[in-house]
Parts: sequence; C-alpha cells; structure tokens
Amino acid sequence: MPFALLLDILIAILLIATIAYAVMLNRRLSQLRQDQSELETLANQFNDATLRAEESIHKLTGSADDMKRDVQDTLRKAEALRDDLNFLIERAGVSADKLEEKVRNNRPEPPAYSGKKVKDTVVPPGKDKPQASVQQAEKEDEEEFKPKTDAERELLKALESVR
Repeated sequence: MPFALLLDILIAILLIATIAYAVMLNRRLSQLRQDQSELETLANQFNDATLRAEESIHKLTGSADDMKRDVQDTLRKAEALRDDLNFLIERAGVSADKLEEKVRNNRPEPPAYSGKKVKDTVVPPGKDKPQASVQQAEKEDEEEFKPKTDAERELLKALESVR
C-alpha cells in the first residue's frame, strides 16, 4: 500500500473524529444559546434583587440612625431628670436633717415614768393647782385634753399599750 493511501486514510479518520467532535460541540453551543436567555433573565433578576437589597440596607441604616437619635434624646432627658432627682433628694435630705434637728431641740424632756397614765402625767402649762382642787383640775384636764381627732386617740392608745 502506498504511503499516500495510508496518509489519506489517517486524514479521513481524523476528519471523521473532527466532524463528530464538531457535531457534539454544535449541540452544546445550541444548548448554551437556549440557556443564554434563561441566564440573562436570571442575571436581571439577580441585579434587581441586589438593587432591592441595597435600598433596604439604606433604609435600615436610616432607620437605625433615627432610632439612635431618638434613644440619645431620651437618654439625655433621662439623665437630666436623674440629675434633677438627685438634686431634689439631696435637698430633701438636708431639709429633713434640719427639721429633725429642730424637732430634737424643741422637744421637751419626757417625764420619768411613774406608773401613771399618760393623761395623768401631762400637765397643761400654767395650770399648777393646789392639792385641794386636784379633782376638779383633773376633770378640767380630761375635758381639755380629750383627743379631738382619730390620730390623737390612736396615739394615746399606742402610748398606753406600750406601758
């Protein structure tokens, strides 16, 4: 067999392989062209989703900034109120201390307990009576020192129950 014939057969086999490969490539390219429209649609949808996500991020950022400002305003107001309350508490403490000191300084010494009832130990100022009119003085004292309010009655009961 001549060398040229062998070479022609080899070229024919390579051509058949090339044609087969070209047919396979053509099928894949046509399939890719069909999928290209779907790929474009998918790319457009992805682009739209990306744009919406960016808009949402901007809105969230704006909302977060607004919320941050609101919280800071509320915090500033709360701090101002806290400072005012601390100032008022300090003033109230000082006032209470002064009031307590005045009450202590103006409180008379309690009489020593002698087994008598509270009304027997309380002598109205300027009512030092001689022994002869003690009974009449006691009646007047009882009428004069009768509790007029419920609070006075409760205080007297509490003092008597302590004894």
